[in-house]
Amino acid sequence: MKFITRFNLSISILLLFITIFNINMPITSAKEQKNTLTFSNGTKVSTLFFPYRDKVNQKIGTERSLQGMTIDAKGNYYLMYALGDKTTYGYIYKYNKKFKLVKISKKLRVGHGQAMDYHKGYLYQIVDVVGSKNYILQRIDANTLKVIKKWTIPAEIHPNVLAMESDTTAIVVSKTTSSNVLGAGYELNRLHIGENFRYTIRHPREKLRVDGLIGTTKGKEIQGFERTKDRYYILSNGEYTSFKHDGSDQQTVSLQTTREPEGLLFNSKGKMLVLFNKVNEVFIEQ
Repeated sequence: MKFITRFNLSISILLLFITIFNINMPITSAKEQKNTLTFSNGTKVSTLFFPYRDKVNQKIGTERSLQGMTIDAKGNYYLMYALGDKTTYGYIYKYNKKFKLVKISKKLRVGHGQAMDYHKGYLYQIVDVVGSKNYILQRIDANTLKVIKKWTIPAEIHPNVLAMESDTTAIVVSKTTSSNVLGAGYELNRLHIGENFRYTIRHPREKLRVDGLIGTTKGKEIQGFERTKDRYYILSNGEYTSFKHDGSDQQTVSLQTTREPEGLLFNSKGKMLVLFNKVNEVFIEQ
């Protein structure tokens, strides 16, 4: 009897120790296990890291919705989060190449917050507040995450996303539907900017037109845009398409997932990165 009592006591102490040990151990959620996706062209992407996402019981109106990402030459990641109703304000989260969060901007006026790109020490971002006569292209210091210059954009072209071609030229993408005289498709405009004026200059003859829309959801939403040295990439729900700078050689690829993407880009090594929201997750090409 004494042996059994001592044995039971030992087991109880052991179970108590295990319980305490488990409480203090970091627990990885099942939703944060690394994943792999294979696109229709054979490209494989796997989880790189999980950026910030709201707590389960986030207060209504304070939600931070992941809308896009860009990366600098040193491997730092800049993620845009739209706040609340996703129409006016948001935040930029900066992660280093080891995926450590190093800075969060102050609340910024960003509109939907989807259009953002990095170029030579600066972030360029389009403020597309609904109902505005003009949108704003703003330059943001990549270190301080503070806005340092702004240019107006005519809202009539309704740019959804952008990629910087040079210090003075942004490429923006607008979507047209079947009701447009030219039909459904994409229009890529060059917006020229300068230090001595406060507006963008657009030459209609520089516009590139691509007929047809991609996407597996009814709205055919534009979810991301990237420019490489020889191709453009446009991302939608379920698919992305790429084509040469003159619009030729268009190729469309299925993501083969129903998850909503929020950005597609390439790092300095030429590896494709794709961003998904909800369980916020950044994937990288293998």
